[in-house]
Amino acid sequence: NMAIDEAMLEACIKNEIPPTLRIYAWEPAAITLGHFQKPERALFLDVCSEKQLSVSRRPTGGRAILHDKEITFSMVAPLSLLGTKGVMDSYRYLAEGILKGLQLLDVPAELVEHGGQSAHASKPVTDKSSPAACFAVKSRCDLMVANKKIVGCAQVHRKDALLQQNSLPYIIESDKWREVFRGMENVDEHAIGLWEAAGREISYDDSAKALIQGFEQALGIKFTPGELTEGEKRRAKALLPEIQLLPSSVPPDMP
Repeated sequence: NMAIDEAMLEACIKNEIPPTLRIYAWEPAAITLGHFQKPERALFLDVCSEKQLSVSRRPTGGRAILHDKEITFSMVAPLSLLGTKGVMDSYRYLAEGILKGLQLLDVPAELVEHGGQSAHASKPVTDKSSPAACFAVKSRCDLMVANKKIVGCAQVHRKDALLQQNSLPYIIESDKWREVFRGMENVDEHAIGLWEAAGREISYDDSAKALIQGFEQALGIKFTPGELTEGEKRRAKALLPEIQLLPSSVPPDMP
């Protein structure tokens, strides 16, 4: 999944694909690290190995995420199309689509500005004592419900294009997070899952449909279904050895 997202970004830079929203899930569960995170500082690597959790490095910044019971979505687009300046401006712009999608699911989310350094940008996380996981901390600007983070977002600008990766958990499995991530004492205070926020279970298909409609309505765009190009598939396969830090026993299956 991380290799495909990066291949999409490279194809966007070359104008080989149009602006693209990709929605996907994970089977089996896996961990991604922010681009600058050090695995040994963020994870209990022995536990990851025992549980056969693959660990990959994202092209975007921010902190680690355990991708399991969630819907994941990424967006690539030329910066000129967004008309934004800088990472935070682009994040706020795209957040309107996510907010609208959550509203269509009857989730009362809002974009909340916090003080401090942004964790969305592709910059190092330098505080060694801070929690390693994305959902354990508040960033400079977060999508929140009841003062808890509901979507983890990370972004990178490369040349004239943008990639934003987003994680929307259905449930918060804090016990699992504590097993694999370092510094997770108070994670329950900071994160909320989609099902708890909505007060009901929501299927993957319904979540995906709402996100697509949310981006379309909020940003005034129209998506058409598509497939990865052969070039994107080849590039993603080539990227796998570079980004996979801890392989699982399950071989990757490239769609």
